[in-house]
Amino acid sequence: MESILFFIKRKKLLKDGTASIFVRVTFGKLSAEIATGKSVLPSQWMATKGRAKGNTLKTKQVNAFLDQMEYTLHDLTLQIQREGKQVSAKEILNRYKNLNVPKVGVLALYAEHNQEQKELVGISVALGTYKRHETSMKLFQEFLMFKYKAKDIPVNEVDVDMLKKYQHYLMTVRHNNNNTTVKYLRNLGKVLNMAVTKKLIQTSPLEELKLRIEPVDRGFLNKTELAKLAEKEFGTFRLEQVRDVFLFCCYTGLAYVDVHSLTSDDIIEEDGQMWIRKARHKTNVMCHIPLIKPARDILAKYEGVLAGLNKVLPVLSNQKMNAYLKEIAAIVGIEKDLTTHLARHTFATTVTLANHVSIENVSKMLGHSSIRMTQHYARILDASIASEMLGVEKLYE
Repeated sequence: MESILFFIKRKKLLKDGTASIFVRVTFGKLSAEIATGKSVLPSQWMATKGRAKGNTLKTKQVNAFLDQMEYTLHDLTLQIQREGKQVSAKEILNRYKNLNVPKVGVLALYAEHNQEQKELVGISVALGTYKRHETSMKLFQEFLMFKYKAKDIPVNEVDVDMLKKYQHYLMTVRHNNNNTTVKYLRNLGKVLNMAVTKKLIQTSPLEELKLRIEPVDRGFLNKTELAKLAEKEFGTFRLEQVRDVFLFCCYTGLAYVDVHSLTSDDIIEEDGQMWIRKARHKTNVMCHIPLIKPARDILAKYEGVLAGLNKVLPVLSNQKMNAYLKEIAAIVGIEKDLTTHLARHTFATTVTLANHVSIENVSKMLGHSSIRMTQHYARILDASIASEMLGVEKLYE
C-alpha cells in the first residue's frame, strides 16, 4: 500500500513569505514528489498532521484541497491495480498530473501533424515523408482497433507498456523487421513530442523505450556483375529501358527520386565536361556529378525519345522499377536483390571508391551533408585492400 505525506520546505520561501506545500508518495521502497500548487505560512503548518492549522477561510480551503488530493491519489492507486499494471509512486503522480489535461486523442493529434506536413510538401517537406506519416498513422490506428477495440485513445494514456505492445504488433502481426518497426515507432514519437510541446504530456514515453537500428548490408554490384548487366541484350524494350536507368544510377549515384525528376536543365557543360548539377530531393544539398562516358551514352540513346516532357530518361514508378529489376537479375544471372537503391551503393563502391576516388569527392557527388553519411554506403573492397597492401609489401622487399 502507498503512503502519502504532505510537507513544506521551510528554507525555500516564496516572495510573500509562504512555503510551498509538496506531496510525497511512497510505494514499496520508491518515492516521488510534486508541488501541490498550494502554500502556507511556515508558522501555520503542522508537520505531524500534514495540514495547515487555524480556522481562517484560507486554511480551511487549503486543507479541503489536500484532503481531496489524498483521496484522489488513493483512488488512482486502485485504478492502476484494477488495470493489472505495475504500481509505482511515479505512475500515481503522473496520473494525477494528467487529470486536468485536456483529453486529446493521439490519432487526432497525428491527423493534425499530417495536415501540417501536407501543407509543407514541396516547401520544406518531401512528398515521401508525408506519405510515410500517413502510413504510420494508419498502422497505429489498426493497432488500437486490434488490441483495444478503440478508434482513438487520449495521448496521455500512451505509455511504455502500450508502445511495447505496438512494437510486438508491428513485428508479429504486420511482419515488419526490426528497422522498419523502429522507423514506425520514431514516426509516432514525433507526434508524442508534439504533445509535449502542447503540454498535453510531460515527457514522451518513447524515450524510455530502447530502439536501435541494426546495420544492414544492402550489397552492391562488383565490376564483373556491372559489366555483365551492361552487355546483356534484352528482347523486351521495357526491360532494356529499366536496365539503362539502373545503370545510369550506377554511373552517377542518383537516387530513384532524383533520376525520376532529372531534366535537361539539370545537365550542363563546362570546359568540355558534362555535369549533373541538381539539388537532392531528400536533403536539398546540391550534387555535382561529372558524367562519365557510359552515362553519356545512355543519355544519347534516349535523346529526343521523351521530347516535350523535359525528361531525359524513361523512368517508371519505383515499384515497377524494382519489380522489373528482379526479373532482370534472374535473366542476367545476378544472385543479388537488385533495387534502385542498390545502384547508389554500386556507385559509391565499385564505380568510385574502388577506383581510388576520395571519399570527400564521393560525398559531394552523392549530395551528402557530411562524410559520415557517405561511410554508410562505402565498402572496403578486397581488390582495394590487395592493391594498397601491395604497395606496403614493396617497402619490405
